[in-house]
Amino acid sequence: MKINNLKKIEYISIIILMVMIISQSFMVYASQKTDLTNEQNSIDKQIQETNSEIAGVKSQMTDALNQINKYNSQIGTYENEIGDLQTQISTLQTQIKEKQTNIEEQQKKYEEQQALLEKRLVAMYESGTTSYLDMLLSSDGLADFISKYYIIEQLAQCDTDLLKNIENTKNQIETEKNQLEDSKKQIENSKKQIETKRNSLTVLVGEKNTLVGNLSEEEKALQAELEEFEQDKRDIQRQLAAIAAQEEAERKAALAKKNQNSGSSSADAAVPSAPSTSGYICPLSGRSRSDITTGYYGYSGHTGVDFARNGKGAVEGKPVLAAKAGKVVTSTALKRPNGSYKSYGEYIVISHGDGTMTLYAHMLPGSRTVSAGTQVAQGQVIGQVGSTGNSTGPHLHFEVWVNGRRVNPTQYLP
Repeated sequence: MKINNLKKIEYISIIILMVMIISQSFMVYASQKTDLTNEQNSIDKQIQETNSEIAGVKSQMTDALNQINKYNSQIGTYENEIGDLQTQISTLQTQIKEKQTNIEEQQKKYEEQQALLEKRLVAMYESGTTSYLDMLLSSDGLADFISKYYIIEQLAQCDTDLLKNIENTKNQIETEKNQLEDSKKQIENSKKQIETKRNSLTVLVGEKNTLVGNLSEEEKALQAELEEFEQDKRDIQRQLAAIAAQEEAERKAALAKKNQNSGSSSADAAVPSAPSTSGYICPLSGRSRSDITTGYYGYSGHTGVDFARNGKGAVEGKPVLAAKAGKVVTSTALKRPNGSYKSYGEYIVISHGDGTMTLYAHMLPGSRTVSAGTQVAQGQVIGQVGSTGNSTGPHLHFEVWVNGRRVNPTQYLP
């Protein structure tokens, strides 16, 4: 009996021990599962936070690279400002040439009018003391009187018009000369501003180069991509600014022609300085400004807003929509000589005909459905969300341009 009891106790002990081991295993597994879930959530959050251009990958950006990126942004700003001032100088120089030509024409006109006046005075002097009244009194009848009266009236009107034209021409010449001097002063002022900005630019470049010289090889590789991206952005800015200027000139010419045909003298600008922010839709269906994962200048150099994975799910492969109707002015892929994507990767720019443009970047390879010159309707599919170029994961980079300059896209999104 005692042996049987001992065996029972042993069996019970073994069972209890097994239960304890299994329970412990389940507890460890549950703990590990919770840890893994938390870790996965943390990774998902990190991916969401860094799902932007390489310049915004905070996990890879050292303090030195962040500072260099800020320098790049400031350098780009200075270069754009210098470019604007040079364009302003070029425009003013063209205006000066036009004004000088106009002054010469007005001067010639003034001299002709002055010569005509002198001839008129000589003729009056040679006629002696004969007055208009003498001419009328010497008339042979009513018909001759009326004829002479008409001639006198015409002569008096011509004299009045001539004197008025001489005065107007003289005033016009003075106005043109004053404007010419103002334009010359603006050029000198712009040249001084360029010199100041170039000096500041030289200082920034020197400080940046000092930091670059101390980077590790890994950091230098990343820096090279950042530099490449900044250069591409500057090139794109010049291209779009030129397109915007050309479109503005065409709109003004069309308005002038319309006013000429209608007899209107309206001098209103063809496009307001700040086009309306109404009438745009989000470039991703079902998303809005509240779904932006990286905002405008969310980090130095970020010149648009990003739509990446968030609580509404992934965005890879989703259709990219035209935010507003317009004409495609750019539809291309930025690639290196070896064929790899860089910068914006597959991207499209649409001009909306009101001084605004929208840019859509990092789309899937071969997903662009429109080419330059294509007219698109609002909401039309123009590509798919991808991760081409300087991107760490699928997302849509979206920019808004006004009169050739980037602005915060948030105000244009519903």
